[in-house]
Amino acid sequence: MKDEFFADPDLTFLLKSSYVAWCGEEPGDTAESRQAYLDKVRFKSYFKWLEKSLMSLYGMNEPVSVSNWEEYSRRIREAYRADPDRHLTLLKKDCGYSEVILDTYWNPGSDNGHGELFRPAFRIDPFLFGWDSGQKNHDGLSFGDLYDFRTDDPDELLEFARQTILEKKKKGAVALKSAAAYERTLDYRVVDKKDALRAMKAGKGARPEEIRAFQDYIFSGICRLAAETGTPFQIHTGLGQLVKTAPMELHSMISRHPETKFVLFHGGFPWIQDMMALLHSYRNVYPDLCWLPLLSPKAAETALHQYIEIGLSDRVCWGCDTWSGEESYGAVMAFEAVLNKVLKEKKEEGYLSEGDFSFLKDGFRYRNGAKLYDFSE
Repeated sequence: MKDEFFADPDLTFLLKSSYVAWCGEEPGDTAESRQAYLDKVRFKSYFKWLEKSLMSLYGMNEPVSVSNWEEYSRRIREAYRADPDRHLTLLKKDCGYSEVILDTYWNPGSDNGHGELFRPAFRIDPFLFGWDSGQKNHDGLSFGDLYDFRTDDPDELLEFARQTILEKKKKGAVALKSAAAYERTLDYRVVDKKDALRAMKAGKGARPEEIRAFQDYIFSGICRLAAETGTPFQIHTGLGQLVKTAPMELHSMISRHPETKFVLFHGGFPWIQDMMALLHSYRNVYPDLCWLPLLSPKAAETALHQYIEIGLSDRVCWGCDTWSGEESYGAVMAFEAVLNKVLKEKKEEGYLSEGDFSFLKDGFRYRNGAKLYDFSE
């Protein structure tokens, strides 16, 4: 998040700024409300890994409880007051990151003023809403909020997208990104330009089927632009709106655009087997385990075992997918635990040698991502 987001955090702030907030519970500020909160969230994997992170980072010997809640908060506040750049220090020093792909969905393509660390992913979702410049997506943004460009021709919109992508790449963007699975299905179809035109002509009065045709046309165009500009295309798959958001829904798009590098997020959870099938059949598919170890370590273990077994582990990447450095460090801990367990099991089975262990670990942690996004080793 932006620097000012971390002005004066405490324990409650970090919990509310993490995936624990997805549990829909509030800790409140009384002993009773905090105990009720902990009873409801303390077995969640989201909570467990954030708690482990906080214990390690702030020298706490006991898990979070009502009795030590304020002590956690005190140590967190003091650390941020002593180091105004702590949110960045956590990423560089504690997490050990050399480069971070940053998705500033509120300002697509930004590096948050820290180009020494962040490499932007340019979120293209607003272009999918370009049939009506005032229509907002699930992030609360409209095409008109971001771009001073108007047209009633979808091909002109795609040409504007092309120029925008090239401009963002010059400023450091290394990936395109779509999280449209939170608002529509991923079964993008082949449609004619005339079908895409209907939504643009109708504007605010466009019917759902017209909007879908427009988005199908634009998304396919973005896939072509990703290949043309040599930019990996990150796509949120799995949990979202849940209806037709499994990775396999992208099958026809992946097969039609063999030169596009499709980076499919979250292991496709809960449809992790879809990812195996796509990986086995298409060289232009790259699985990203971001979020999955935090969400379900067991699911991440299953996925990693199978990525190795189908022999395509050179394409597997990982990311923290978090807002704060504390949760990011928890994501590192979760991924390292999953990775070490899987590689140990594979070694004990006789599947991997000692040299394989080190080679795969370095690949999953850095080398695969560095190659995909053209980072320097």
